[in-house]
Amino acid sequence: MNVKHLILLVMITGIMAGCKKETTTKPKPTDTTKTEVKVKDTIYLVSKVTTNYLLTPSPLTITDRFTYNDSRQLIRHSVQYKNNTSDYVTNYNLVYTDGKVTEVTRTGGKVYNWNKIQYTYVGSEIKVLLKYADSDQNVTITLDADGNPKKLEGNGQFYLFKYDVAGNIKNRSQYDSANPAHANMTIDYTYDKKHSPFLALRNNTYAMYNIFGDINTFMNNRVTNNVLEVYAQEYNKAGYPTKTTVVHSSVAVRVLNYVYTKVIVDKP
Repeated sequence: MNVKHLILLVMITGIMAGCKKETTTKPKPTDTTKTEVKVKDTIYLVSKVTTNYLLTPSPLTITDRFTYNDSRQLIRHSVQYKNNTSDYVTNYNLVYTDGKVTEVTRTGGKVYNWNKIQYTYVGSEIKVLLKYADSDQNVTITLDADGNPKKLEGNGQFYLFKYDVAGNIKNRSQYDSANPAHANMTIDYTYDKKHSPFLALRNNTYAMYNIFGDINTFMNNRVTNNVLEVYAQEYNKAGYPTKTTVVHSSVAVRVLNYVYTKVIVDKP
């Protein structure tokens, strides 16, 4: 090959190389279809509690039913009392103001009970007014720094409450207002590490004070007390009790069965 042919070959090779299509890697467009996967949580709202009393002369069953609104606020509590001679239902309807229970009206049931409760929140106190057909009764609930009731006073007596680190009532003492220096009765409690059936109602004043006629614990479940009662619990997979057998002095005295409504929510 002479010099001219070599020069021509180089020129043709260069021209062909220049005519090749450039290949570049384009960045993939941003995928805007992906959404953040939110973590879900399950809230257990107690919907029914059936209590069977085992040592009564005739079989006695009390059934509590609970109804909630879309904000998971308790709006209705119905209680059925049934034995061989009686079968009646009492309904309690709750009204809220700024997220707090301010009024409860009662219908049905025994005529000697109160007809309406009004709650007023003043600083660290909750004023409770129970209205009967012909009279009123005043109760004052005093809260501690954590918002737990430390004192309940009314009708010539008062109760003092002490709490464990989890927020359970570990000690309850009863006094006469006329003789406040000495307790008539003191009950100590121990607890499990599971969820109370009323955990979702722990900020509800009506649930705290009126559902079972006493200040209630909402974090864990009672296991024993110092008046010879033992609370044997059975749980679901989420750690809420499905059944409680109360044994007093080695004898089973009542059995409670719980039913829940599960609500799925986004975790905050």
